[in-house]
Amino acid sequence: MRGKREQTKQRKRKLIRILGISLGAILLLFLAAGLIAKLIITEEFLSKEIESSINSEVEIGNASVSLFSVPARITLSDVVLSPKEEDKPSDARIEIERVDLRLSLFSLLAKEFNVTSITVSGADITTTYREDGSTSVEELFSKSDEGDDSPASPTDGGERGEDSGGEKSDGFNAFEQEEFVATLGRLTIENSRANVLLEEMGVKLLCTNLNAELSEMRVDPERLQETDTARLNLSVDVKADSVEGWAYGEMFLSGEASARIFNPKTGETEPDVEGDFSLSKKSWLNTQVPVITKAWSLLGNLRKVGVNVEDLPERASFGRSEAIAVHYHLGKITVRKPLSIWVDDWELAALDNSWLDTGTDMHELNAELLASESASNKFLKAMGKGVDFLPKEARQSVIESITTKLYREGRLFIPLKSTEEFSDPKIRPSGEIPDLADAAKEAGEKLLKDKAKGLLEGLLNRD
Repeated sequence: MRGKREQTKQRKRKLIRILGISLGAILLLFLAAGLIAKLIITEEFLSKEIESSINSEVEIGNASVSLFSVPARITLSDVVLSPKEEDKPSDARIEIERVDLRLSLFSLLAKEFNVTSITVSGADITTTYREDGSTSVEELFSKSDEGDDSPASPTDGGERGEDSGGEKSDGFNAFEQEEFVATLGRLTIENSRANVLLEEMGVKLLCTNLNAELSEMRVDPERLQETDTARLNLSVDVKADSVEGWAYGEMFLSGEASARIFNPKTGETEPDVEGDFSLSKKSWLNTQVPVITKAWSLLGNLRKVGVNVEDLPERASFGRSEAIAVHYHLGKITVRKPLSIWVDDWELAALDNSWLDTGTDMHELNAELLASESASNKFLKAMGKGVDFLPKEARQSVIESITTKLYREGRLFIPLKSTEEFSDPKIRPSGEIPDLADAAKEAGEKLLKDKAKGLLEGLLNRD
């Protein structure tokens, strides 16, 4: 019995030694992997690896990698992406103070790119939005020519991996990553800014205090239609200036949106955003915007009904719900709910489905000009004075004729339609603006005819 117990103890000690050696070896492997990672994953290594996959000069000030944290963490600071010297001149540039990436390394073994979070702090982006819908910053992320001799991934019936023109795109394509499913818990952009030139419109946008959070995103290239959706929470201050030097205005936006990143048929990067954003009371527009000046000039037609409109003030404020609900896709912004601005006593409202193409400068604006209730009452009194020379029954007829055409729910309004270039719009009334003098003349003639008819009938009845 004593011999058996001794043998059992020896086997236990041997097993413990084996486990200890194994655990030690594993620990040493992890330590070695961490040391190798620190030696290999340097700023220069990461810069070269990124440059080999995209068409940019890449600078990384500092890189920190932690493989043993769960999830693993990669932190980059002072990152700069700029066009390569041999490329055509471009204003595109991205500068980022800090990028913090947390991801599951074990999920990569299952071919799933599972990112817990990406935090981008202090980004500064400069880009031009061109007439064809492309942006100069996209070129920074197009494929590098270095060492890329491999054929394109197969496509489904000519749809996958191709743009609408049938030629293969140089940008990022979800279908070319068919083996990987990507999940993003949260993408946060903090304290960032963007300079955007709308080339065809001649407008510069300066976006400051840019804070955004993209969450609940999953991209499965095999099920792109059912996946590829995310929630976007955004707040940003947008200052718009003409390239000629005068200010269009400022908008202080905050709100939520739903977003798709890829075209479900081609796999190309093609943001599609549906958002509803509130506008701060500090938001304003310069009334020298052509669509406002030309709409205001139409008010001169109201002189025909005895209404005189004052000169256009310098600024307009946003009205109605002080919010903007829009859909954005391929550079086209479509109004989902009426959006209005106040100019003194007048409200100019863009109605549902009005749109503006920021790439081509073309637009279609279905709108209405409405006077405030107090101004509408004042205008009604002015019209009454304009026909006070008529008999009472004729005055009432004239006022009713005009108000039927010009008033709605107690407010004077003019429906408008604006088309062609937003920078040089063609604006026209959608309805008729009556003439007070003509209406008075018509009412007077009708009154005379009625009286003549009554006189004639009286003479005939006398016989």
